Formats: sequence, C-alpha cells, structure tokens
Amino acid sequence: MAFASPKEAQEAIMQWLNENTHNIKIIEDPSSSFHFEIDYPLGTMKRQRVIQPKEYPGLCVLLNGVAIADEHLEKMKEMNEDDREKFYAEIRRDLIFLENSYDMNTDEQGIVKQVQFSYEFYFDSLTKTQLFKGLLLNHRTLLYIINVFNEKFGVPVMPTQEKAAPPAQPVQ
Repeated sequence: MAFASPKEAQEAIMQWLNENTHNIKIIEDPSSSFHFEIDYPLGTMKRQRVIQPKEYPGLCVLLNGVAIADEHLEKMKEMNEDDREKFYAEIRRDLIFLENSYDMNTDEQGIVKQVQFSYEFYFDSLTKTQLFKGLLLNHRTLLYIINVFNEKFGVPVMPTQEKAAPPAQPVQ
C-alpha cells in the first residue's frame, strides 16, 4: 500500500507501533513532518528514531547509533594509526553489503567517537513488515558494533541505569 502523504504514513506507523505496545516519544522537529523516538527492542532502554525529513518528500528514515565507550576510546588512542585503520576497515567490510547505511563519526585525531546507522525507505514500500525489518536491521547493526568493540578492547564497565519504564499508553 502506497501512502500519499506524511500524515497518512505517520498514522500507519503510529498504529503499528502502538499495536506492538512500543513506548513512543514525539520529538518536536521543524525540519521533519514527523519525528519520534521508540523503545526497540520492546521494553528496553535502547532507542531508535523514526523520521520523515521535510526536504525529502516520501522518505522515511529509521535512525540508531552508539557512542563508543570511554575505555574503548582510550585504547584506540593507544593504537598506532595503521592498526586503527585496519580495525576500521574490517568494520567497513562487514557493514558494506547490509541494507542499512552507517557513518563512523571521528574526532580530529581520527578516533571513532560514535557510529550511526539508518535504514531508509520510501512511502511506496511502507508496510508494517518493512518498518520492523528496518528496526531489526538497525538493532542487529548496534549489536554488531558493540560486539566488535568488546571483542577487540574488552567489555567496558557500564554505568548503572534505571529500570526501563513500563510501556506507555498508546499515542493517538
């Protein structure tokens, strides 16, 4: 089913997310027709964004990312530049043929500070299956990034977090 307007697409996406009892937070964003943050996987502290940028009519972007742990940043700074670039190249090779996009954001020294990934599709292919496929691909990419850094540098000490909030009431 093709959607003719951002409002129709937003209504369908909200309905599907509510059916699955996701916690939905609407983000005020003047550059988007709609923009919200959801818990994915369901009931966790992990978040993804669903955005329809006004400058790209008919496009929907599912956005996720991860900041690199301070302990991992320190270990990357200690690596020589060639070894660090080989490590980044391995990640790029692993991600290049996935259906979602990625961006490794670096500082002035070339140290990756965060990795963002997104899954994009147009309203003409928007279905509940397509939406959740994109969310799942982004989540799997998140898990891959976490695992590859943990395997290389060890598991960092994680800050304590409060328990996830109970599912929100459906947003209308």
